[in-house]
Amino acid sequence: MMTPGQVTIDTLHSVLRSQAIQPSFQPVVQLENGTIVAFEALARFHARHFAGPDQAFAAANAAGLGVELELLAMQRALASLDGVPEGAYLSTNLSVEAILDPQVQATLFANAHRKIAVELTEHTQVHDYPRLVAVTERLRAEGILIAVDDAGAGFASLSHILQLRPDIIKLDITLTSGIDADPVRMALGRCLASFAVDIGAVLVAEGIETAAEHEKLLELGVQLGQGYLLGRPAPLPPINRLEYAE
Repeated sequence: MMTPGQVTIDTLHSVLRSQAIQPSFQPVVQLENGTIVAFEALARFHARHFAGPDQAFAAANAAGLGVELELLAMQRALASLDGVPEGAYLSTNLSVEAILDPQVQATLFANAHRKIAVELTEHTQVHDYPRLVAVTERLRAEGILIAVDDAGAGFASLSHILQLRPDIIKLDITLTSGIDADPVRMALGRCLASFAVDIGAVLVAEGIETAAEHEKLLELGVQLGQGYLLGRPAPLPPINRLEYAE
């Protein structure tokens, strides 16, 4: 009889072998006018494999297959680049471990002529920032945007910002949620908006779900956002129906 762990590993190998990841895309918009400027690619799995992406990637990391699964998710997302309108970029999520992998880097460099961004999603301390910075600087030199995800959620994201000097800073949903009614969240949002301007980065607020949050973020100086209020993850719509930045 197979153990639950063996069943999970077999499921992971099945997903990897059959490339059973369906990317979904959530728009990033200009808060002032709703213009779509980007899409974030999100990995989706069939329910018979995993209940959700968090479960899938946690299982893969536990089984030593995390980077391999991230690579597949990125490849599946990049395969949809032709569906992204000119002027908008496509962002893909990678852990620090993944972005340091030679095969992941080769895939990114092969698509560097397209408009893409890498969102670093690591939530633990990095012990070799010089190595990480060397990679992100090579990617940036080829035209790939570097984003730090979950800003304000913990120590790691702030360390990433200080060390990597990203092009894009993504404000974590825990700070966006209820920002219209919380003076502390407002103060931090205002500080991060000013900080982003000072370092030449763009601030994107994640998880916007109410009109009040949307209005407050605009008032605080946040220019871009994403969330259920602005658009849920979905297949890419036909290009001729999109409004996008020139």
